[in-house]
Formats: sequence, structure tokens, C-alpha cells
Amino acid sequence: MPANRRVRATFTGVVPLRGEGGSGVLLSFRPVYARIDVERIDDFAYLGPDLELPAVDGLGKVFRILRAARIAVPGKPMDWVDRERELTAFLERAVGTNLLLQLRPRSRMRFTAWTESGVETVEDVIDVLEAPDAYLVIRRRGRYPVRIPRSSVVRQHTECERWYEVLDIERA
Repeated sequence: MPANRRVRATFTGVVPLRGEGGSGVLLSFRPVYARIDVERIDDFAYLGPDLELPAVDGLGKVFRILRAARIAVPGKPMDWVDRERELTAFLERAVGTNLLLQLRPRSRMRFTAWTESGVETVEDVIDVLEAPDAYLVIRRRGRYPVRIPRSSVVRQHTECERWYEVLDIERA
């Protein structure tokens, strides 16, 4: 498992988001030093609609940014569940705040095979084994492997998506 990293970053923006599954804010950070291989780190803070564990985690991220920027928010923190527009107004005042982020590198692999009968995409891939007669796609979480005969494959592509998950936010 890759090690967590502590990176100094500047809070650069916030976008409120609301959908069928709830509401939240998209938080953006820019690393201060070139110790990390990305120019921008995005993290979603889920805010509800109900007071549940992911909403408490999202509120914690938001309030740690506001505390680092020395911005006081009236009322109790739990009163701010599912109020992304109001929290966005407070977070916009915190843009430019220097923070210390604890990050975990994350990745997700996908295997795509174009066959004579169509396109087959396999998500959450651990490894792709090439046998003489087939591609054997090993998947995460103990799910059964997918076997794709090589004779029907016209083209294949394996791609990896990488990002950083924000675990903790502190004042720099």
C-alpha cells in the first residue's frame, strides 16, 4: 500500500454541487512545492442531505479549512448539513489560505477490448494476464476473473486513472 504524503498547499476554490444523492462542495488546492506530480488537487466534501458519517467527514474538512483561515461560522457544525450554498460563501473568503494536506495516492485501472461483437470494458482491474488464447482480467474485491478470447479481440487498451485523496487538513 502506498504511503501517505504531507503536502503544503493553497486553497484555491470551491464549487457547490447538488444532485439526487445529496449535496456537497468541490474543494480545490494547489501544491506549494513541486514535491507532488499534479498541479491541482480536487476533493469532494459530501454534506448530506442527512446527518450520516460521510456528511460528518465532509463537514470536518470544510470546518478545518475555515479554522485555518480564522473564519468563524455561527451555530453548531451539525446545523450546516445540506447547506452547501451558505458554506460556499464562507469558503470563498478562505481562498488563498495555506494548508498542510495529508494525501493518499489512489488509482483505478480499466481494461477495454474492442471485439468483433462490440466493446467490452472491465472496471476495477488488478492485473491483465495474456495467455496464448485469451486475456484474463483479474478484478478487485475477489470478483471472478473475466476471460476474453484473443481470437475475437481487434484492439485492447489498459488505462490507469490516478488521483490523491485528502485524508486530513491542517493549518500550515
